[in-house]
This record gives sequence, structure tokens and C-alpha cells, in this order.
Amino acid sequence: MSNDIWNPWHGCRKYSEGCDHCYMYYLDKERGKSGREIYRVKTNFNLPLKEDRQGNYKIKNGESLRVCMTSDFFLEEADAWRDEVWDMIRLRPDVHF
Repeated sequence: MSNDIWNPWHGCRKYSEGCDHCYMYYLDKERGKSGREIYRVKTNFNLPLKEDRQGNYKIKNGESLRVCMTSDFFLEEADAWRDEVWDMIRLRPDVHF
């Protein structure tokens, strides 16, 4: 069973002292980027629904997907995208989100 990461959006806001040592902010800084920039990702937004050349899902039945490891699922800035993500999750009840 595989364990992948699905980041439909990236970036976050620091809300508490627990955010002071956030690895996402650290990694973005190392890349010369700002972790405060919140955006919908281009290539993997629909990761749970991506298929291989044979038409099979790339994320297999029973696999786990860790969601929003570089953001917060419930950010207000992600409101416009969240319903679409919920729809994808409902379409893949065979995956552990």
C-alpha cells in the first residue's frame, strides 16, 4: 500500500506560535519563495482522478493520500477550490484521505 501526498493548493498563513517553525515556510524560503502566497497547484490539483495510459487510476485502490501537507485544507483563500476537492474525494471512496 502506497502513501502519497496530495497538495491541491500551496501556501498558508501563520496563525499561532506553533507555526513559527513550519517546514513549508522553511522549504519555500530555501527555494526563494514565500510560503504566504496561496495558490491552486497546476499539475496535481486532480491527483486522485489522474489515470495512466491504460485508463487506470494512478492512485490505486486502498492507497492513502495525505492531504494539504503544504497548506491548511480549511484556509479561507481555498474556499473557491474546496468543493471541487470534496467532489474528487467522494469519487474515490476506495482511497484513504
